[in-house]
Amino acid sequence: MQYGSQEEMLVNLTILLLMMQEQVGFYLYTIHTVQDEMRNVKAVCKGRMAYGIRCFENALITLNYDLSSWNIVMKYLWEFTSSNNLEDCNIATAELIPEGLLESNEYDKDDFDRLTENEFFYLYNLYEKIDESINTVLTDIHWLGSSHAYSCIIGYGEGSLVSLVKLINTMIENNFPLPEPEPFLKFSIQENEGWGNTFDCKELSKIL
Repeated sequence: MQYGSQEEMLVNLTILLLMMQEQVGFYLYTIHTVQDEMRNVKAVCKGRMAYGIRCFENALITLNYDLSSWNIVMKYLWEFTSSNNLEDCNIATAELIPEGLLESNEYDKDDFDRLTENEFFYLYNLYEKIDESINTVLTDIHWLGSSHAYSCIIGYGEGSLVSLVKLINTMIENNFPLPEPEPFLKFSIQENEGWGNTFDCKELSKIL
């Protein structure tokens, strides 16, 4: 299959990132994932976002965190796959980013559209003890979800693909295992003009 210049650049970038790692399995799975993205196998928004959330779940599992402590975060993240209100979903992922939430230890309702006061203080206490990599992964997921905000999806959705490659790189840099791509290949770029149809996240989540 012939790739255009943008696609070739993304493939080369991914291979370059992978060459910095020592685990050959990661090389093959990541290249396979990106190539499938190029071929428009996955739905741009919901399919790629689901893959990103599974990355986050793998990070939590690798760090041996108490998974039940992350129910609030998981609820808001997986909402992306069951809702068609992507603006609300993107607002939620922005409010979940630890770096921003920890800027103040006081809840100002004018600063939050989704998180309640109780959720804010719960997450504030949870985030005080987390690894910095969690902040990076959640930030990458937010940008992945908002990569096509207020725009139309054209072609294979380059914006979300670039964001996905960035998230994959973060996972590899922190030695977090990547999800296998096969469960996500059923999400077609043809669904709902590339945004993807809603689905029950429990079929993909390792935590819920």
